Amino acid sequence: NHPNVSIDIYANSNVVGYPLMVAAKRQNPRAPFVNLGFFNAQTTAQGDLDDMWEKLDYGSLRNAKDILPVFRRANRKGIGIGADQLGLVYNKNLVRRAPTSWRDLWNDEYAGKVTFFDYYWQAVYVAARMNGGDLRHMTPGWNLWKQRARQQIRTLVTSNPQYIQVLTNGTAGLTSYFNGTALQWVRQGAPLVYVPPAEGAINVPVYLQSVKGNTSQQSEVCHDIIDKMLSPKWCGGWANTSIEVPANSKVKLPPEFAKLPAFQRRTVEKLWKPNYQVVAKAIATWRKQWDQDVKGRI
Repeated sequence: NHPNVSIDIYANSNVVGYPLMVAAKRQNPRAPFVNLGFFNAQTTAQGDLDDMWEKLDYGSLRNAKDILPVFRRANRKGIGIGADQLGLVYNKNLVRRAPTSWRDLWNDEYAGKVTFFDYYWQAVYVAARMNGGDLRHMTPGWNLWKQRARQQIRTLVTSNPQYIQVLTNGTAGLTSYFNGTALQWVRQGAPLVYVPPAEGAINVPVYLQSVKGNTSQQSEVCHDIIDKMLSPKWCGGWANTSIEVPANSKVKLPPEFAKLPAFQRRTVEKLWKPNYQVVAKAIATWRKQWDQDVKGRI
């Protein structure tokens, strides 16, 4: 439909790529660093605050009608393509009793066996929520980890290769991480198991966004690409590759996924849905507090 269009792919993490987008906007709001892309929930929320996204015309997206309501955005600045989830991941050769609750992360039984990705605010969030707090009242979570970090956490990691090494070489046998990543590791032969906590796993949606500053012609093409990516074929391809719950209701799960705990209806219905705008506003403060109350006590 657009024979004069060429596409260049920029591949990087949201952590690296998004600041470059913000810098480009400050330099020239009419020359965005990228025109569209995949963005995680936290970056999507930060983009709302930074006014980075174009509003999509859901009515012109033929496949939008089949997108599950949870993946639609009230402001229409982007639309979901799928969602991973954060739960418990453990090494079945290193952990005697399989964890079932978020509370197992600070249970004495797993003392010295826990690892996290550095600046894993979600560990503080679940501790806060399990002790009377929430995203806006994280003090119970910080207090718990101030008391438990030294005896509970064996080490922190900063990359996925380091993570899988720590989880399989005997250093630590329990963590909280993505279902999709854990299954990829299992496929590689790692003796790991993903468990949705009894209280509910954390929903982590991925959104497609068209970037503010595009020309009208670029916006038209971006809308067409997003619509195509939302189709059952490509939404299903994304879900199968990244191991996520697909946003399009017409996608049929492969048998491998259909039997996994993460994809069961009861699991999906119990997912915690954090307000990622709260996270985006607080993350800089949380990083400083993590250095002081968690990392500084290990």
